Amino acid sequence: MPRETIVFAAETLNLAEVTRMVEIAKVARRSFEPVFLSYDGAGRNHAHIERHGFRVVRLEPQLDEAAVERFWKADRMESWTEDFFSAADLARRVESELALYGALRPVAVVTGFCLSVVVSARAAKVPLVWVAQSTWLDEYSRRFAGWPDFADWAPLRALPERTRNALARRLVPFGYAMWARGLNRVGRRYGLPRLAGSRMFEGDHTLFAEPEGFSEVGIPARLAGRAAFIGPLLGALDLPVPAEIERLPRDRPIVYFAMGSSGIERVVAETLQAFGGQPFRVIAPVANLLEGGPPAPPNVVVTGWIPAEKVNPLAQVSVLHGGIGTLLTACQAGTPIVGIPNGNPEQEWNLGALVRKGFAVHLHKNRLTPAAIVDAVKRLLADTEAQRRARDFASVCRSWNGPENAAAYLGKHLAPRL
Repeated sequence: MPRETIVFAAETLNLAEVTRMVEIAKVARRSFEPVFLSYDGAGRNHAHIERHGFRVVRLEPQLDEAAVERFWKADRMESWTEDFFSAADLARRVESELALYGALRPVAVVTGFCLSVVVSARAAKVPLVWVAQSTWLDEYSRRFAGWPDFADWAPLRALPERTRNALARRLVPFGYAMWARGLNRVGRRYGLPRLAGSRMFEGDHTLFAEPEGFSEVGIPARLAGRAAFIGPLLGALDLPVPAEIERLPRDRPIVYFAMGSSGIERVVAETLQAFGGQPFRVIAPVANLLEGGPPAPPNVVVTGWIPAEKVNPLAQVSVLHGGIGTLLTACQAGTPIVGIPNGNPEQEWNLGALVRKGFAVHLHKNRLTPAAIVDAVKRLLADTEAQRRARDFASVCRSWNGPENAAAYLGKHLAPRL
């Protein structure tokens, strides 16, 4: 008997999202036939999908470089006037997805941040599964949101931090409304109700890819019976550990420096130079974020993508941007974290959850200096209490199996059609 198809809608520009979706699909294929959709004209991360035997269906409109730049600017909150996609592109994406569902008749659509499926899945009445973070929930932002880095302007720093944070918590719903405006415009064409607050990140089923207790926010009553904590989803790249890392002397502490797919080139370049001449060695898989510029200092090894789950445990401190997969990889490795978010509030909120746990430091990109980066690293290298807390939370993370838990949830809740 043929298996039901399940569509994985990863925004394939983002390697972390691709690898997280692949980890679920690898287990879910026991019960379903996974198919991935993609709009990335360059196919940047398709190899990580196809090497596991999964089909990638390219849909129109394919993203050109201008559309890619627009997406990342919106993601980093560098533009207040542009949505992630143009109105025309978003409408075409929804039409393409509806045609795909008609052809495949999937039992569900699973996404981590492919926003157009928020419209198309609901319009087609196909169950939508969001792989999300509890830090995205309204319940989190009302308690813990801080003044965002993208609006960290010098005149506002004169206000007490408590005042700025209270204002931020009132403004989050307006920020979500800005992100949802294009989705709501297209959704009205299909008679869909307006998305407000964190509803744009909540599906018919919502899976929180973190250990329960990560953010101190539980499952809201409105999601009861259709949401679950599944534990970390750590993307596992089928790549060897580079020889230069294998040969790296262990005579000094090691720092792991990674900024994912969405890091800011300026921040990456400045941070690399700040590490020069310091009493530690650095592993930096950031080559994809560098174009020219001065060579890396002698104590820094710059590489392309590497298997972070194997390399991060070599380090005593991690310097990261705040993406949930990157953070939880460091958490599972037991390393304290220096966080430099790229401007996306989600990264700041993820990082804030670990700051409260006592083994992370948040550096603001608009106040970043070489001395601040180095001081934060040295402080955590010397902080035995932060190291203990990081090890304790690593034990918590390792007790969860995110891919297995996600696949078990899908198998239980997505009943085959008769």
